Amino acid sequence: MKATTVRIDDRVLGRVDDLAKELSRSRSWVINQAIDRFLEYEEWYVKEVKDGLNEVGRGDIATDAEVLARFRKWGADAR
Repeated sequence: MKATTVRIDDRVLGRVDDLAKELSRSRSWVINQAIDRFLEYEEWYVKEVKDGLNEVGRGDIATDAEVLARFRKWGADAR
């Protein structure tokens, strides 16, 4: 594991320390968990956006009529 230096707002670091204490974990553990969860979400999000753009590029999108039909199926008026 490598060490790095990061500037963290005092308020945020206080929250990290409070959570670490509640969980009986180290500050480092809490920060690593937070970074890991952030990266997992952001990586998922970027992939979903790229996949969506690829679908649009292929023309693999719903027509207006298909969208309206789906909303009607759910009982919503999308007009």
